[in-house]
Amino acid sequence: MTDANTKPALWTRNFTTCAAANFLLFFSFYQLLPILPMFIIEKFQTDNATAGIVISLYTIGALACRPFAGFLVDTLSRKPLYFWTFFAFTLCFIGYKALGLIPLLAVLRFMHGLCFGISTTASNTVAIDALPSSRRGEGIGYFGVSVNLAFATGPMTGMFLYEAFGDTIVFAISIILCIIGLVLVQTLKVAPKEKKPHAPLSLDRFFLTRAIPQFANFIFVGFAYGPVTNYIALYAKELGIGGSGWFYALIAAGLIINRLTTGRLIDRGYLIHLVGTGMTLNIVAYFLLAFSHSPATFFGAAFLIGTSLGLIFPGYQTMCVNLARHDQRGTANSTYLSGWDIGIGIGILAGGSMAEHFGMHQQVFFTCAIALVIADILYFTWTARHYLKYKLEG
Repeated sequence: MTDANTKPALWTRNFTTCAAANFLLFFSFYQLLPILPMFIIEKFQTDNATAGIVISLYTIGALACRPFAGFLVDTLSRKPLYFWTFFAFTLCFIGYKALGLIPLLAVLRFMHGLCFGISTTASNTVAIDALPSSRRGEGIGYFGVSVNLAFATGPMTGMFLYEAFGDTIVFAISIILCIIGLVLVQTLKVAPKEKKPHAPLSLDRFFLTRAIPQFANFIFVGFAYGPVTNYIALYAKELGIGGSGWFYALIAAGLIINRLTTGRLIDRGYLIHLVGTGMTLNIVAYFLLAFSHSPATFFGAAFLIGTSLGLIFPGYQTMCVNLARHDQRGTANSTYLSGWDIGIGIGILAGGSMAEHFGMHQQVFFTCAIALVIADILYFTWTARHYLKYKLEG
């Protein structure tokens, strides 16, 4: 006899397999990040500016496909779409070594971003499909840990392998890990897409219009994080603080710790409070970072950024999914991810311009803190109320 209070299973075979494949995809990507500028400059004898443009095309490619990724995930059979875009993502690693002209590498980098954008949207949607609705927040939190673990270990591993053995071994390991991921994807049990009459094309098949407030808020969060991805090492140098690599490790630690607990609280009805707390903590973290004068405040800000994002990430994703119909989950995930991509891109571009104008990075992070204050006000006056009024699930 089954106990009426027994929770529905979370760690099903499909969910676990999808999380493992997602980790392998992100790890293969993250271990390439620290070595790619050096690889491009050495192989193509180019300058830092050109290498930076080529590298940024990955983000542009991922962003360009997000709205269409959601449409494809909701329209086509999810498993074949996931498998073949993951397969194309894997082939791109071979191209880095095979291509000999910088324009061709630029095209490849853009295509790599396209494949990444579609495959990650598909993986998120397949994982959410495998979750019981009563434990969706918890499951989204755990699924996000697969990305956080890759973020915490990938760049460090890639740099160690590059320094010890050169770039070839890094690309080879990325390919091998992706092949293992492909095998895992192939074992997923995903129900075939039901054949339904084609609905007329409309905006909400590409962008979840119900989630505009969440999308807008998430752009602000991404905007603040953009400069963190590119300029922390330079800021640490300005402050005379060494070991800036630990900054990212501490962000990942804060993220993982909170991810493991946030989901359960979301499922118990604390979604609005948790995201609000995360938004407010994020403001404190960036003000702390902007006025850092010692390693304690600098690295403390990193852990606090991770802690706040551990509340914000699963919270906003759960909101978007709960605002969508079942047949709009792909669109919900692509809308959520698009807000982050747009914010990151604007933050990186604006951060570089501001740093050049002001001559240092302190003002960049102070501006990020002010942007987050605006986002916090928007959240409590608009986004949270909108969610409570229009949510379909949760």
